Amino acid sequence: MTRLYYRDASACVIMFDVTNATTFSNSQRWKQDLDSKLTLPNGEPVPCLLLANKCDLYPWAVNRDQIDRFSKENGFTGWTETSVKENKNINEAMRVLIEKMMNNSREDSMSLSTQGNYINLQTKSSSSWTCC
Repeated sequence: MTRLYYRDASACVIMFDVTNATTFSNSQRWKQDLDSKLTLPNGEPVPCLLLANKCDLYPWAVNRDQIDRFSKENGFTGWTETSVKENKNINEAMRVLIEKMMNNSREDSMSLSTQGNYINLQTKSSSSWTCC
């Protein structure tokens, strides 16, 4: 059934609740399901950001080192902290994902050595592209 949801997708976001370890572990199942059912036309995995949501709440059930390791081991494009409630890093994360999609379409894909890293959204992008 999920293959229908993934059809023709060019990117993905998997979000988990930092205060709930079960949602974190379920992220691996979602990523594996995505990778098994969808690839880009060149055979590469679809860019997928891991979003650590509810970063405004404490205590966290997982720490940043665990998330960083998990992101790298599972082939995520990268990860960052978000808070949907406070609208923290949502637009910025989508900008990063769109830039990744555009780079893939130009075959300027990110090297594997930088995949999975924490994405510092506080740095200003060199791109002149803006939205909304």
